[in-house]
Amino acid sequence: MKVLIVFNHPAPYKVRIFNELAKYVDLTVIFERSKAKDRPDDFYVENKYSFESITFYDGYIGNEGTISSKTKNYIKDNHDKFDFIVMNGYSHLAEIKAIKYMAKHHIPFSLLINGGVIRNKEFFLKRKFKTNIVNKAEFYMSPSKKSNEYLEYYGAKKENIYNYPYSNFSLNEIKENESINVNEIRKQYNLPLDKKIFINPSQFIDRKNNMLLLEIFKDRKEHLVLVGSGEEENKYRDFISKNNMENVSIIPFLKKNELFKLLRSVDAFITLAKLDIFGHTTLEALANGLPVISSDKVISSLEYVKNGYNGFIVNIDNKEEIGSAIDKIDTIKKENTFESVKDNTFESCGKAIYEILKSRGNDNE
Repeated sequence: MKVLIVFNHPAPYKVRIFNELAKYVDLTVIFERSKAKDRPDDFYVENKYSFESITFYDGYIGNEGTISSKTKNYIKDNHDKFDFIVMNGYSHLAEIKAIKYMAKHHIPFSLLINGGVIRNKEFFLKRKFKTNIVNKAEFYMSPSKKSNEYLEYYGAKKENIYNYPYSNFSLNEIKENESINVNEIRKQYNLPLDKKIFINPSQFIDRKNNMLLLEIFKDRKEHLVLVGSGEEENKYRDFISKNNMENVSIIPFLKKNELFKLLRSVDAFITLAKLDIFGHTTLEALANGLPVISSDKVISSLEYVKNGYNGFIVNIDNKEEIGSAIDKIDTIKKENTFESVKDNTFESCGKAIYEILKSRGNDNE
């Protein structure tokens, strides 16, 4: 089986999923750009490909987009070499050009989506435009029930939607950190040994809503750790300084192995994001034994977090509810956390995508 996948940049978690898929198929991946503008170079350093990769370097726009026609032209010249063409994106101009070309010339393709959120009060012309892109796919691969609803909203037929377990870790990455020394890791990052610690690894951007986290922890005794980088970092530091917050630590972006050790050394994960079309960090936290407090705007949390079982879903407009969840975090049994996501490994994700493609191949025979 020969498969072509189109994705906008070689995000490490995607590369790992594609590597797993490449164990089952002859895989070629087009990356429309070499990196996302808002990602540090360290984000990509561990990438190793076990598939054929093609990277286009021109036509960049915004943080992740591209306006190049190279993807469309490659498909035009090579589509008959592949059994499946999978678009893992459909919102940038380069992807839209490719999809419109395939639709016009009756070239079958599928959509592999990372997530999706139905926007309130969306302008009807925008919805019509998106529908005319999404409904051109032959079938769809979706990571969650909410994402299924999103696809159906934009014209996908329910019977053509298949679910797969999205992932950002391998089983080995979890197991190798199970017996770390918590105090050693806390000392390494100058974190308190005698306090409950909440963590949020994320980009420091408005959508992640970390300013609300800071406002809440300003009046609490627990310690908060923010891991990452981004345009709002100085804003965070100014707020911390102005309010004399000794219970907050900011740690620069960490490679996954380092981050997973840090996750193992703290007590809980918290995100109050305004919007996350999936949210890998929820899965990473659960996989590393952390109960989760999450806003109801994070799709992965809605899929995997059950109130009172492995964490709490909260409304970001209700500070009392958020505070109550923080107070009750000790009621969550740690054994419930990994159990929630034990099937969401790179290995299971790659195999699931293969099984979906294989079933569609059988259907078309």
